Amino acid sequence: TNMLPSYHINSKHWQKVSHLKLADPNCNTPAQIDLLLGSDLIPQIILEGIEKISSTLLAQKTIFGWILSGLVTEPVTTMTTQVEEISNEYLNSQLRKFWELEELPPISVTTPEDQYCEDFYKATTTRSENGRYVVRLPLKQQFPNTLALGHSRTSAIQQFLSMERNLLKKGELKSEYDGVLEEYLHLNHMEEVNPGEKIVNGKYYSFYLPHHAVVKPDKKTTKVRVVFNASKTTSSGNSLNDILFTGPTLQPDLMLLILNWRIFKYVFNGDVEKMYRQIVVHEDDQDFQRIMFRRSPTSPLRDFKLKTVTFGVNCAPYLAIRTLHELADNTKSEFPLATEVLKTQTYVDDILSGSHTLPQA
Repeated sequence: TNMLPSYHINSKHWQKVSHLKLADPNCNTPAQIDLLLGSDLIPQIILEGIEKISSTLLAQKTIFGWILSGLVTEPVTTMTTQVEEISNEYLNSQLRKFWELEELPPISVTTPEDQYCEDFYKATTTRSENGRYVVRLPLKQQFPNTLALGHSRTSAIQQFLSMERNLLKKGELKSEYDGVLEEYLHLNHMEEVNPGEKIVNGKYYSFYLPHHAVVKPDKKTTKVRVVFNASKTTSSGNSLNDILFTGPTLQPDLMLLILNWRIFKYVFNGDVEKMYRQIVVHEDDQDFQRIMFRRSPTSPLRDFKLKTVTFGVNCAPYLAIRTLHELADNTKSEFPLATEVLKTQTYVDDILSGSHTLPQA
């Protein structure tokens, strides 16, 4: 409720009631209400005694003292605040665009986790004799003590059997799906392992990736893609992605990349074929990328491990792009122009570059 009275009453009005003991001696000053009484209690508090103070003011005796009721005429000055708003949508839109264009680019802040990933990458990444880079998975420091994996093979088998039944209903799709994984074997991107979880001192050091088919009919080459699910939880409640750092975002802003591309008079685009699979995962970490597979539903299920960076693992984009930058840095003296293209004009595996002269492009 509001303050009562709503404004201050001049004390000159109290001269006529100065002989009365008021229930509230300060009733002329606005204040919070102390007590609200229902009308059913009025007979219990009213006493005999009424005084007519003026033609508009009456005093009534109660168990608390005298109370006043009626009208008091008092000149009151009121203040009114009026706010008006005029909106010009076109002007607002133009100003917003101006601010967006003139805004300073956000300052990139490196988190402790991102710095750890960078330091870990530099300390553990090597290059094999055949030129391929070998990377380690950035496991969180809490693994395996306070952040552990559980068994995952059983659920991976169940999901594979369910997917296999669905693919068999779609005829040729099953053959195409199997062909993708057979290519993994042919390119040595996948290797068969002994069945069963890898357990050391009671801790799980393996993870079975469920996988399924994604079909893209509009693709000119491979219409079927195998997608691996590293976010599937194990019996411990944690997944592979839960125990890995994602790593910092290294790819440039796509809109700026396209705008810069349009500056060139001559442009070209390309892509890095099987970019993720060009990078080898260290042998000690490959068991975190196991899968179940068989060519025929009448054949026994077999256990495999994926030996390269795998799409679906949360740190895969970071490892792939960071390795591309590493390649650019390592060959900078030999290919200075290519280094700039790989580091600033590439979005994941897509290259958007060009030049103002045809020979240079």
